[in-house]
Amino acid sequence: MLVAYYVICVIYCFYQLNVKYKQRGVEYSSPELDALMVLVMAWILAPIDVSLTWIRMVKEGEEARIRQNKYELDTSDFRNEETHIY
Repeated sequence: MLVAYYVICVIYCFYQLNVKYKQRGVEYSSPELDALMVLVMAWILAPIDVSLTWIRMVKEGEEARIRQNKYELDTSDFRNEETHIY
């Protein structure tokens, strides 16, 4: 069970590392050392990264909800055209 957890963490960390390399470009200083770090510390890096990503997504969603509520229209000022007498 621990081996499966470790393998999943290594795959996740290498995937995230590959995504970051594509964003930054290949001129990054030492991908070999990054690979060694992933192999040694993957068991703790993956849960931390997932937690931080989840927190960031929840925070961005909450900020978007607040921005959306900020610009909602107040419908109590609207006239009801059905009851309006001309």
